[in-house]
Amino acid sequence: PLTPEGGFTSSSGDWCRTHADTMPKYTVIVPTYNERRNIGILYLLLRKAFEHPSLVKDEFEIIVVDDNSPDGTQDVVRALQKEYKDERLLLHPRAGKLGLGTAYIHGLAHASGEFVIIMDADLSHHPSAIP
Repeated sequence: PLTPEGGFTSSSGDWCRTHADTMPKYTVIVPTYNERRNIGILYLLLRKAFEHPSLVKDEFEIIVVDDNSPDGTQDVVRALQKEYKDERLLLHPRAGKLGLGTAYIHGLAHASGEFVIIMDADLSHHPSAIP
């Protein structure tokens, strides 16, 4: 049955939200190590992907989990944050090269989206596939 808040109660008695209640939020997790040359391009392509008509009203965040890249990847992310004044671009640096699997786990621990997208910073997963 529908609730006054616009959701519904499932057969098990759990309250569920309908899509009309709020728009979904996406979290894109991007593990990085020495991705200085790619992270800016990826960031701009992600912004463009979320401008697609099917996603334009949805919220999103981009979590960059960097394993202390010696090439200055973190500096590029900070410059992007400053240049675009984008609070949706989040940097979560780690102390060293701790590995891809734990980078995913670290990103998931900080994700606030209902849906999580994991992308490689080397553009092997192209943002145009999101919409």
